[in-house]
Amino acid sequence: MPSAADLKRALRPAVHRLRQRRDALLGGNCIVLLYHRVIELATDPQQLAVSPARFDAQLAWLKANCQVLTADEFDEFLQSGKRFPSNSALITFDDGYADNHQIARPILERHALQGLFYIASGYIGADREYWWDELERLLLLNPNLPKSLEYDRLDGELNWHYDHPPNAADMRERYGFLIATLRILSSEARDAILSELRIRLDSSRPRSTHLPMTHDELRAFASSPSVAIGAHTIGHCALSSRDEDGQRSEIIGSKQALEALLNRPIVRFAYPFGTGAEFNAVSMRICEQAGFHHAAANVTGIVHRRSPRFAFPRVIVRDWEAKEFERRLRPFLR
Repeated sequence: MPSAADLKRALRPAVHRLRQRRDALLGGNCIVLLYHRVIELATDPQQLAVSPARFDAQLAWLKANCQVLTADEFDEFLQSGKRFPSNSALITFDDGYADNHQIARPILERHALQGLFYIASGYIGADREYWWDELERLLLLNPNLPKSLEYDRLDGELNWHYDHPPNAADMRERYGFLIATLRILSSEARDAILSELRIRLDSSRPRSTHLPMTHDELRAFASSPSVAIGAHTIGHCALSSRDEDGQRSEIIGSKQALEALLNRPIVRFAYPFGTGAEFNAVSMRICEQAGFHHAAANVTGIVHRRSPRFAFPRVIVRDWEAKEFERRLRPFLR
């Protein structure tokens, strides 16, 4: 006989669907899509890249089936509490990869659509890979890995001893460990570890395919009518692992850096990673006090007129063909 917990788990999807229908009926339904990259990659362990052809097809489907909002239009509905148009959508990107400017922007312009791009300001112009990409290069794609490593940080979890040059299969568990470990460190502590590992693992040259925008690229990018800019912290750390001063420094520091670079107000924010474990009530309060209109999370759901302004949901997009893209989005449409 099923337990109460089993029944509760079984009923949870149906309850969620009913709540979503209620919210859509009362407050409209807006799908906020979360992208990161538009590029063809040989390897993509974090599944962040959508190919240009598939991105183009996804935008064509959105134009045909949804009312795609600009960032200003989205602001008006969310801030005023007005009912969102049925089957509306907002396109967002996180991080600030150079391919957003080089590849995604022209496709958006061709479709006459706009994306809201949340930028991790500390990486712009730094000529280095985002930290999760650097871990891939250091551990999974590195032909210079030593047979042995003794590393005095991280409680020996990164130590290894092989009788052969290690390969990606040997390193995958350590890569996963470092992804989980570095995401909760401060940006400064994480960068210190990466600086040491670049030397110890003999891999210091960033891949041109994985660079963020330069300062000049971001300025040119932001001038497009298909681009709106938001902040995404300085160093892309999990805010909930920082104390209040640390969170304030990351959140407000990113806003100030982007405003100085672009000479315009930055009034939108997205939490790095964005699940309920990586930001908290302190993060939300700081965003509101800093004057942001709203802040984006990374939890699945529709946005409606009663959605929390400082933790609204988004739907992450992978490298899906148009039919799969439609299948994934249909549950959010009326």
